[in-house]
Amino acid sequence: MSLRVYNRKRKFTQTPEPKGKVKKGHGSLRFVVQMHDASRHHYDFRLEFGGVYKSWAVPKGPSLNPLDQRLAVFVEDHPLDYGAFEGIIPKGNYGAGTVMVWDRGTYVERGSKGRKDSETAMRDGLAEGHITFVLDGEKLKGEFALIKLKKDPSQKAWLLVKKRDDHSSVKRSDKPNDLSVKTGRTLEQIAEQAEAKGDIWLSNRGKKSPAKSLEKKPASLRSAPLPRKNKPMLATLGHNGLTEGEWIFDQDQGGLRTIAEVEGRRVHLFSKSLLSFDQKFPKVVEALQELDIHAVLDGEIEKRGQKAIYHVFDILYHQGRDLKDTPLKERKKILKSAFVDSPVLRHTKPASKNSKQQVVAKKADSFYHSGTSSEWLYIEPGTPKAKNKSRISGEAPLTNLDKVYFPDDGYTKGDVIEYYRKVAPYILPYLKDRPESLNRHPNGVKQPGFYQKDLTGHIPRWFQTEKVHSESSGKTIAYALIQDERSLLYCANLGCIELNPWFSRRPSLDKPDFLVIDLDPDDDNPFSHVVEVALEFHKVLNAIQAPNFVKTSGATGIHIGVPTGAKYEFDTARDFAHKVCEVVHETFPDTTSLHRNPNRRRGKIYLDYMQNRRGQTLAAPFCIRPRSGAPVSMPVMWKDVKKSLKPEQFNIENAPSRISKFVDPWAGVLGKAAPLEKCFKLLEGMRNKA
Repeated sequence: MSLRVYNRKRKFTQTPEPKGKVKKGHGSLRFVVQMHDASRHHYDFRLEFGGVYKSWAVPKGPSLNPLDQRLAVFVEDHPLDYGAFEGIIPKGNYGAGTVMVWDRGTYVERGSKGRKDSETAMRDGLAEGHITFVLDGEKLKGEFALIKLKKDPSQKAWLLVKKRDDHSSVKRSDKPNDLSVKTGRTLEQIAEQAEAKGDIWLSNRGKKSPAKSLEKKPASLRSAPLPRKNKPMLATLGHNGLTEGEWIFDQDQGGLRTIAEVEGRRVHLFSKSLLSFDQKFPKVVEALQELDIHAVLDGEIEKRGQKAIYHVFDILYHQGRDLKDTPLKERKKILKSAFVDSPVLRHTKPASKNSKQQVVAKKADSFYHSGTSSEWLYIEPGTPKAKNKSRISGEAPLTNLDKVYFPDDGYTKGDVIEYYRKVAPYILPYLKDRPESLNRHPNGVKQPGFYQKDLTGHIPRWFQTEKVHSESSGKTIAYALIQDERSLLYCANLGCIELNPWFSRRPSLDKPDFLVIDLDPDDDNPFSHVVEVALEFHKVLNAIQAPNFVKTSGATGIHIGVPTGAKYEFDTARDFAHKVCEVVHETFPDTTSLHRNPNRRRGKIYLDYMQNRRGQTLAAPFCIRPRSGAPVSMPVMWKDVKKSLKPEQFNIENAPSRISKFVDPWAGVLGKAAPLEKCFKLLEGMRNKA
């Protein structure tokens, strides 16, 4: 590849554009789209290839609509350093006008797995006049194609086309905004601020006062405005066969991802979806104010009771320097000098690749860009078996990770998927081999969700289903089976915030593994009453020698489980649950009810035994419920069932750390069956004595 044409067109004593040098790239292939307000307003679409950016001028800009075929004129190659250029090309110079970094990210050739394969395929595609690639940018995502117009005599005319996928849209309102992804500025702001800072070059005199010559001050060191509202760089699933030195390993704190904009005493905290955390974590704001620096930090906020700790692992901007295009290993050095650990602010601890805790492996020479990147990888604790997990994002892409699912709390789809990735080893035993009714909320908890039972024709080939004949509909339904982490994350990506497996599993779908009594309070019942009733159930079940286990429902109630070990039919399990409920109801006739009709049990706790039927489902232990606060259905020890217990105290934020530290109190429901024949007799004896 050559940059002779690029260099010949430019006078570098008169323009701030970088000099052209072919460079060997590292990591994922990059792309950049620059809005260029020159003699004709257009967008420059650039794909890294062979040490340069292959470039096309796109007059109308890229479109997310597959019906749009945008003209793209092939122009000279540009240096890789050009991807960071944002500013003004002075009058009298080639391309004079304002340049904005409109979008940037990484890409892969559609049928390739990495840099080497992609570059080989790109070389062939360019020669043939047809290249197809998948973008992972801050604005542009998904599959695109560049197609050369054979009849064009200049041989420079191509078409840029969006392929149909989860990221395409026919809505004009879905057009990406025209703000810089580097600094958050408009074209007008870039022009105004460049002139105010002296970033205008004048013919024969170099740079306008007050700044010094660009030749004496590299582009990476020029003063830059603090970039605002940065969306974070996200890791994907990987394996631990990585080389120390080439990769940096950070401990994963499991906290809330938080970007901090620090301008002296002016501090703002943002979630992954750019919702404000300022009021949620005032102590973190105060601690950052005390630093008296100008910086953009990336990290996780971990809540320990009433205390919040901000673990910082990256720095995007520092004292006038935009560091996004600085290698990670250099950013780490700058971060270390930015602040000293305190009770509230801490540098994220480095970890070993074989750590027993979860780590995030990051390419040491990786640049920072928003969105998911293969240069940052989640590594499961010390397990080479995790090697194949990267296939999750090849075969089942995780999409729209920054979509807000919980508007009141700022939790995103990415947060939900990350939660299920962390708790997969604990929740999968309750999901495997069980037909699943998918409770989908693709637009978040504030919008209506829907149940999907039949997945016929809607899933990838590797996803397993169980075909069950439905007598009510007269047809066979292909139910989802969540067999492993890959299928778990696939369902989470569909918007399954809550997981609802059957009580039974194949091959014994007519016999449940456990029975459940659901304590469902009315709005007027305080949770302390639910606790009181639950303890009475515990007392009765112990008295009749029926093993029993408890978990919060994740909503307002409590679930009590008794193991049946696929030994009994549903009718037997339901009859037993009914009789136990009758005994407890006799103790609490004024506060409990056995009536299914809500109008007949107002102000009372419904003792629901009717769920013990074939095909019925229950919110799985450890699953998130689609309610504000993102509560989790949490197994607890009976000794913890007391008046201080609150259903909302377990949520997406604190549940993973709790789960990893205890022996699962609900696991017994999958154990040896309770001797229901004996339990029935003891229960009858108890009622006769009463």
